[in-house]
Amino acid sequence: MSEPGPRAAEAHQTLAFVRRKRKQVGRACDGCRLQRIKCDNSVPCLNCRTRGRECSNNNAPTVSTLPQAQDEIDKLKRRVKELEAQLSQSRNSETPASQQQEPTPPGGSPALPRPATQENTKTKFWDGVYLRPARSPHSAWFGPSSLYFFIHRLSTFLSAQADHMLIHLASNLEQLGQAAVPQDSSRLLAPLTRVNEEGFYLTPVQEGFFINLYWETYHTCIYAVVDEASFKAHYQSLYVDVPAGSSRKPSALVDIILAMCMQYHTSALPCGQQGNILEDNDATMAGRWYYRRAQTLLACEVESPSISTLQCHLLCGLYVCGGSFHNMADTTISLAIRTAYMLGLHLDPPPTMSRREREFRRRLWWSVFEADSKVGMKVGRPFLIRDSYVMPELPSDTLEVAIESGSAFPPIGDNATWLSLNLQRTKLYQTARALNQALYGHPLNIADGNSVYDDPKTMEDLANAWGPRTVALTEWTKQIPRALKTSRKNGSPYALDDSILDIEPFAPQWLQRQRFQLELEYHHLCIGLHRPFLSFALQQGSLATAMAAKCAQHAMQLTNITQQVLSKTSILDGWHEAFQWQWSAAMTLVGFAIAYLNHPLKPAVRSSIKIAVSVLDIFARSFDAASKAAVIVRTLHTNIESVMAQLEMQSSPATLAAMDNPLLYNVPVQGGITNTVANQFDAISGDFDLLDMAMNVDFWADLDMLLPGISVSTTDTTGI
Repeated sequence: MSEPGPRAAEAHQTLAFVRRKRKQVGRACDGCRLQRIKCDNSVPCLNCRTRGRECSNNNAPTVSTLPQAQDEIDKLKRRVKELEAQLSQSRNSETPASQQQEPTPPGGSPALPRPATQENTKTKFWDGVYLRPARSPHSAWFGPSSLYFFIHRLSTFLSAQADHMLIHLASNLEQLGQAAVPQDSSRLLAPLTRVNEEGFYLTPVQEGFFINLYWETYHTCIYAVVDEASFKAHYQSLYVDVPAGSSRKPSALVDIILAMCMQYHTSALPCGQQGNILEDNDATMAGRWYYRRAQTLLACEVESPSISTLQCHLLCGLYVCGGSFHNMADTTISLAIRTAYMLGLHLDPPPTMSRREREFRRRLWWSVFEADSKVGMKVGRPFLIRDSYVMPELPSDTLEVAIESGSAFPPIGDNATWLSLNLQRTKLYQTARALNQALYGHPLNIADGNSVYDDPKTMEDLANAWGPRTVALTEWTKQIPRALKTSRKNGSPYALDDSILDIEPFAPQWLQRQRFQLELEYHHLCIGLHRPFLSFALQQGSLATAMAAKCAQHAMQLTNITQQVLSKTSILDGWHEAFQWQWSAAMTLVGFAIAYLNHPLKPAVRSSIKIAVSVLDIFARSFDAASKAAVIVRTLHTNIESVMAQLEMQSSPATLAAMDNPLLYNVPVQGGITNTVANQFDAISGDFDLLDMAMNVDFWADLDMLLPGISVSTTDTTGI
């Protein structure tokens, strides 16, 4: 029998292979599906391999069914955890000895290890200062954006240069009326012992007078957080079923609104016309009995807060700030922030709510955001609201929303309403807050223990990186409705020129106040943002100097506007924020005048300081803090002018121009001019009192004014 040939053997093998049972496959490859032929689970499949084409079945994980996909996801999750554990172990092994965890003391909790890479990405705080506010036994920290830290820098500079600068404030703290025994400002939160405690309270007719002031002042110009129609109905209900001659039912919201309006109205009157409502105290303390009663009522709402609770916290913050208790304002606003989170206002309202309710909740949240931004920048401390999360939509200012708001103010033109100021202020604080965070969050290449203000190169690099961002402020001014701008006779609104205001004669006072409030607040925020570049170092870069000049220009413009408004109208009378803005602008101008004697803005700045003194004198007619501020600025201005006059008489213009700062050089005094200047420009001995005097303006109020009859000794309880 002969052997089969090669071809017969090959045919037999092929037949056997073809007859081999095909394994089932869950999903055919792309080629087999396209040609509608059966596929197998080999990689690549037989059809693609025999035809020499690329098969979609490769070595990648195959996910054909839902269980297979879930298995693949679980496997990837386990792998991620393994890699994270390896990475964490690797970081811990590389941690330097200085960052390794110390042994845990008995009874203590072990500290979590901090990876070195995480520490390197964190931003360090800029320089700040611990200051003891007037009549307070304890110090508080104020950050770099605060006016208090700037005055500290100015005071430190003058003290260090005393033998050269020779600026001495003749008035001491005793002349300004500083109390001999300090009081602890934290006792401000102490409520009344009982709701019906005797104090100075108003009649129903008097209450109605002050409540009516609220709607055209704080309601329209600061926080639109109270529904006017609902509030009036609530106020009327407080007298239902009340016996004749008895007091109305208690309400914290009514009480704090009364306190605010009493404070505002009495501050708008000259001291001789304020009547017995003050009980021989300053106008800023008017309404304190209502404030204290509101605090007593709020203490019962801590565990179960309502919208009314949040409204009260916001308005209490305004009241204590007007009374010069700025640390307490910071604390009160923090309560408002936590309350807003409890109420869920940080989430955009669902569409199932009515439009009126949705817009009201949005206005509440963004008012809290504004308060957090304002107080944070004022005292130089971190913001409490996290910007990294999505926030509710901005509140609307359409006519339909304004009609539903509960207030019946007419439209103001250009598709704007009384709510447009609320929207524009929110946008302004969004912009200013972002610039603040960009400035103080910028990485600084300075050695530990050194100050950024003593490093001209770092300040110049910072000005170069941060300066272009400020165009956002200019862009904000361009989108403001024309109806919210005050016209000029020879210029344009929000410009940095000394133009004359064209005040509309027949516009309602609330609208006029809105216009002035918005423009002044813009300049005030610009001053605070640019002020860190105002340096007292001899060597300064051109970009940093330009930022400092921009700061001075905004301060001059704020002073110019405030002076015109106070001279021609009564719109800003008693407006404590306007006074505080002017005080900040005046001290900024003084600092610029001392640090930049050869700058082209020098004559304009010195003239503006004189105007600022006149503005503070106008405010001083009504409350004491303004008179203290006027004393400080007037004395500084007089001394600067005297020194400059002396230098100009004894040195040629070329010599003065060659000096970086003429006030830092010893110029010999000749002739009879010695006696005329010596008293004001004696070399300073001991501690320079400018900072203490300035704190006596911003934290001037005696706590006993707010809590009369309470006299307890304060002890340092550190560590308890």
